[in-house]
Amino acid sequence: MIYFPYFRGRQFDLQALKNIAQQHVLPPNIIPIIEPVRDIKALPTTVAAFVEHDQSLVVITNPTVSDYALTQQKLHDWQVYRDHPHLIVGHILTPTTVPEDFTDPQTLLVAGQYDELVAAQHAGWLHQPTYLLVPPEARIRQLLDRPSISLYDHAWVPDHEQTYANLEDGFFSEDWALAPVNGYQGFSDYTIAGGHYSEHGYPARAVTLHLTYFAGNQLRIHRFVSDDREDYKHPKEKFFQAVAKLAAWLPEQPTQTQTPAAKQLAAYHDQHHFPGLGVVKRLSLEHHLQLMAAYFKAHYPV
Repeated sequence: MIYFPYFRGRQFDLQALKNIAQQHVLPPNIIPIIEPVRDIKALPTTVAAFVEHDQSLVVITNPTVSDYALTQQKLHDWQVYRDHPHLIVGHILTPTTVPEDFTDPQTLLVAGQYDELVAAQHAGWLHQPTYLLVPPEARIRQLLDRPSISLYDHAWVPDHEQTYANLEDGFFSEDWALAPVNGYQGFSDYTIAGGHYSEHGYPARAVTLHLTYFAGNQLRIHRFVSDDREDYKHPKEKFFQAVAKLAAWLPEQPTQTQTPAAKQLAAYHDQHHFPGLGVVKRLSLEHHLQLMAAYFKAHYPV
């Protein structure tokens, strides 16, 4: 079983991944994917942290959700690590994809469109990538004659008439259990951040802390939402409302849920310290990876 958590290369996503690499907590069968979106120093330093700690990482060479791919002269290029044995070169399937895109020792192809997969299959080169990520659709499973990885977005984003307070606790995923049933060799998702990408983000009336946790073998997500949701002001005060709920909830959870990242978040309540929402996001992502790493080590050792 392989897990490919998929990240867009924003600043705090990359910081979370770099910290996780330095902690060396990921087992070999959890391999993060980075789709670069900004030409920032954190990108090559994150890649460096993985290769220097002998941990596998995928970097997408043709990102499609930002203008990063259009920047000809990169100030902070990660490609100096391209030949490292722990670096897997990723590619998103587009009409311009050619077999020569998969000449690196280890490659990964992300395919989102059925018609493009059909064309690649007919061309006879779909077996070239080491890993193939596809949507979990029956018609795609019937099309393919090679092992693949399911890619699904589990994150729920409320519309403008709702907040996360409408669904504070819910099911998140059990893809590892469904993968062998549907013939997949592993699974991929966009973690708690979700697959939607916005260059500038958007304001929220509430501050919400997201923590995944296991109930048996089912991964669920709990959302700690500020009580004040009337306007877009006072994020610091709203954070303290949300983190107070997390600090009360966490000690009652099993040890596996009380990760170092989760404990750090809860500690801000006692310290009465507001670290900024970017740090909150980073720690929530680190918690998810620490949680999944412990689960995989217990259930899918390699």
